[in-house]
Amino acid sequence: MKYVMPLQLVVLLIVVCLSQVAFATDDALTLKEITEKQEKAQQLKDTPEEIQQGPYDEYNRTTPRGSVIGLANALNENDYTTATQYLDLRNLPFTIGEADGPDLARKLKTVAVRSMLIDYESLSADPKGHTDDGLPSYRDRVTTIKTVDGPVDILLQRVPRGDGVSIWKISNATVAMIPKLNEEFGYGVIGDQLSMIFPHYVISGFELWQLMMLVVLLVCCYAVAYLITIILLWIRQRAIKGGESRFNRFIAGPARLLMMVILFRASFETIAPSLTARALFEAKTFLVIAVTWFSMGVVDMLLWRLSEHMERNGQHDAVVLLKPAGTALKFTVVFIAIIVWLDNLGYQVTTLIAGLGVGGVAVAFAAQRSIENLIGSIIIYTSQPVRVGDFCKFGEVLGTVEEIGLRATVLRTLERTLVHIPNAKFSTDAIENLTQRDKILYRCRLRLSYETSPAQIRMALEKIRALIQSHDFIDEESSRVRFIEFAQYAQELELFIYIRTIDYAQFLEQREDVNLKILDLLEDAGVKLVIPATTTYLEHRDNPAVL
Repeated sequence: MKYVMPLQLVVLLIVVCLSQVAFATDDALTLKEITEKQEKAQQLKDTPEEIQQGPYDEYNRTTPRGSVIGLANALNENDYTTATQYLDLRNLPFTIGEADGPDLARKLKTVAVRSMLIDYESLSADPKGHTDDGLPSYRDRVTTIKTVDGPVDILLQRVPRGDGVSIWKISNATVAMIPKLNEEFGYGVIGDQLSMIFPHYVISGFELWQLMMLVVLLVCCYAVAYLITIILLWIRQRAIKGGESRFNRFIAGPARLLMMVILFRASFETIAPSLTARALFEAKTFLVIAVTWFSMGVVDMLLWRLSEHMERNGQHDAVVLLKPAGTALKFTVVFIAIIVWLDNLGYQVTTLIAGLGVGGVAVAFAAQRSIENLIGSIIIYTSQPVRVGDFCKFGEVLGTVEEIGLRATVLRTLERTLVHIPNAKFSTDAIENLTQRDKILYRCRLRLSYETSPAQIRMALEKIRALIQSHDFIDEESSRVRFIEFAQYAQELELFIYIRTIDYAQFLEQREDVNLKILDLLEDAGVKLVIPATTTYLEHRDNPAVL
């Protein structure tokens, strides 16, 4: 019951995240596509010779491209009276009159901003328009927009100017549909009122009134997310007395942000965003950030649970591996998030991934030693030949393990110096772990003078064996003393005993005690120890010539 609520909450949020974060669909307009087409449109607008073709017209309406560019310039300047010159207001329904021209132009601008992405290069620069588009010769297609009732073509129509010259205007069939299109793509009653009140400045596709609504929307979404998380924490604290500060921080941090972003995405359309604003929105920048932070929090939570499990099972050293494992997982999460974000912006991530793959091979060759050391650290932590704090011997190096890092293991020698041994080598060569001894061997030879009699030797052996049996720190079952050989300089006894301790300082103390007691026993037996030496006997003769 303890983990039911956290698990359910995490699963729920992950499902919602996966349903929200996805690669951009094929029919979605990306920010990259919109930016490129807007740049091309601006280049055409700045090239008068591309606009004015055929007979002169005050409004550059003699070609489809010139007419659309002129209309776009008028709408961008909010000059709806001039924009009316580009609308064919003939033969309209009786509910629409020529006096409605400026209002129709304003509504057309709203519909265009919210639903139209015009490819100006595809528009004809010929006064006759396109002749191979499947439309009547007097009509050209500007673009096609998707509505709830299906696709709708925005059409141009060649109409007489009144002086024998034909010009291009927005078709009366399209003009008649503007009120209906405005119902679907317009700002709505509140948006229309706000757009009249606030100055007409556009920042990254948002008008000022939309930015204001955006701020209000963010505050409301945060308030709702804050209320939801507070209720969840309150319910959990009642179910689990005291709760867990780590989980509480997770809910109050990444989980709350993710809830706020999801609520914001669900209500984003209420501000009637433009195509550019929607492209920014479809890049899912904030959602990617929120999901990335949430995923990294999930990784921390899982590693925390796993470390607790390892601690309970006595795998204390293996817990250190969780940190680099967590770092690798987080790096993978961030990498995937960047790839998703770039794809949503409209960039070809397959090319990027292929390039990273080739670069990854080169990096792998360059980092071969580092990878070997990393694998070596994993082997050391899993097999645990030594642990931090163990006293060990590696080759000629004798010291205490101070750190088992990802690249090297650090030993502090008896001279108090630090030796860094690469893990790739430390995990494969022989390691003598002195700390894991259950007892410490004391082995030495007692050299007795040849002047010592057999009876004295037997007495010394008996007394030493009695010491072995009675000493508190000597393992009598595996210890012994024997008369082993007649050496060149002395009669030798071998002392082979185990001191029952793993503390080297205590071992030295007990060894000293054993040595002193053996000296007392040998003195009682009348036995003297000798050192290797050569005795030279000189014979005195009367004949000095011999000398």
